[in-house]
Amino acid sequence: MKDSHRSPAQFVDLPAEVIIQIFSYLAWADAIAISSVSVFLRTCFTTSKQLQLRFASQVAAVTGNSYCQLDFNDRLRLLRRLEDGWSDFRVDFNKTLPILYEPFGIYDLTGGIYLMGDINQKVLHYCKLPSSVDDSMAWSRIDLDPSLSIVDVGLSVYEHDLIAVVSTKPTTVNPLLLRVEIQLLQFSTGKPHPLVRNPVIFVRNTSSTSTASSIGIEIVGEYLALVTTPGLFEAAARFCVFEWKTGAVLLDYPVNPGTYCNIVFLSPTHIILPNGLSGTLDLFIISPSNPNPSGPTLRLAFPVLNPGYSIRAIHGRSEPNPSPTGLPYSTRPFHPSPEDAIAIFKLHIRGDDDDDNDDTPGWGDFSMFTHRSTLLRLCEEHSGRPGGTVHWEEWGPPVTRWIDAAIVPWWITTSTGQRCVLSITPDAVGLGSAPFVMLLDFNPLAVKRALSVRCEKENEGLAVDGCPNVNVESSSMESIVFEEVVESALPYVSIARYLEKDISFDGVLMDEERLLGLATDDDGRVKKIEVFHIGADRDYASSSSFK
Repeated sequence: MKDSHRSPAQFVDLPAEVIIQIFSYLAWADAIAISSVSVFLRTCFTTSKQLQLRFASQVAAVTGNSYCQLDFNDRLRLLRRLEDGWSDFRVDFNKTLPILYEPFGIYDLTGGIYLMGDINQKVLHYCKLPSSVDDSMAWSRIDLDPSLSIVDVGLSVYEHDLIAVVSTKPTTVNPLLLRVEIQLLQFSTGKPHPLVRNPVIFVRNTSSTSTASSIGIEIVGEYLALVTTPGLFEAAARFCVFEWKTGAVLLDYPVNPGTYCNIVFLSPTHIILPNGLSGTLDLFIISPSNPNPSGPTLRLAFPVLNPGYSIRAIHGRSEPNPSPTGLPYSTRPFHPSPEDAIAIFKLHIRGDDDDDNDDTPGWGDFSMFTHRSTLLRLCEEHSGRPGGTVHWEEWGPPVTRWIDAAIVPWWITTSTGQRCVLSITPDAVGLGSAPFVMLLDFNPLAVKRALSVRCEKENEGLAVDGCPNVNVESSSMESIVFEEVVESALPYVSIARYLEKDISFDGVLMDEERLLGLATDDDGRVKKIEVFHIGADRDYASSSSFK
């Protein structure tokens, strides 16, 4: 006989493995709320390493690497160590990377690699950076054909094991002409990449007396984007997108010299170019059906400048790049989420009559921070305004944060994921006598966590004490170069620590697990590199060079 008094099935009556599977589809905050309903649900939540890794990854804004062979326990342990290290901003060990040659202006920091060119422009030197105190550091090299001079490079180490080298060489027809090419090499071997139809992409010819060079180059998925200066037969600079495996040109857009310097991919098909002439961020969408666009799809404007001032250059970067085909050449268990990463734009502004070396107040250097996902969302929201401009006050104040970059060096490779490092000269802010570094974290969950556990002592202004300082209020930046006060309100957490007094650096770079301190000579050439690791075993914390 049927039992009419039997209670209906409850969620908690489901098998634990089913509940864990359901939890895996939830956002972190929702899972926390549901797990607090009962002891059984809390146990399901806290005892599953798979769930713990999933939600720890959400909080840290990292993406798991399916090519990594580590199990859930090891992945979770490594992630927690790394996040604890960055949250405390403490170095586990540091090592000196000697400079064995005369460096050239080319450099990059990505894929766990630090790369530099040399003064002869014939060789690229790179070093795989350490993840543990036992890892050694040694320079390796990529040698090109002696007839080539290296101009610039683009790297896609984890996604394609690819390095694209922009080079020049004399033409056979006229020795006064240089042929500009892109050499597509396998990074691990230095040989032509096995997936390309032709290992050399022709860009253009230029005069041997010109300073023609690649200014910006980025590789995402199947696409290689390039910004160049004008060539001998060109009155304009060019923004090009190639399909690097086939060499096909998918986009070719001429612009006035000085318009673009850098390339930021918002997605595998959406590109933002900082425009120094119009003071905008220009959106282009890669479409094989429209290889010759009449102009940007959309423009996001920077704050308006006062009359008599102009932007000399805008440099932009967001690390890591999107990787639509995965990261098969990485052994790391996780990487910062490209979608959540911070984009940095550094503006170099001068008075129209000012000399760059003038010490008068008629100039300014500024850094603007915003999330890559925010820029992509804005581009999609304003897609009905094709070719139009979205003014600064319509989009900028609530989703950006500005700082006066006069107090920090001009290097652009200072961020990864949602974190950014600033090396600050004490004289610029009137604090102490030793240089110090500041870590900015724009992860919204890091802001919430810091608000809940913030130091009882409220910091007044800039405190160099290792205590998190939560910045959630709108800031007002006044400068003679801007028409109006620049308001910005993107929340972030900052932590500042002094370097040891016997260590002096002109700049500090960062990747996902390290800081690199750079010391330069009077000509700006790097003479010393110190590598500081974050998030390794606690046993090595005693060798820290931060206080």
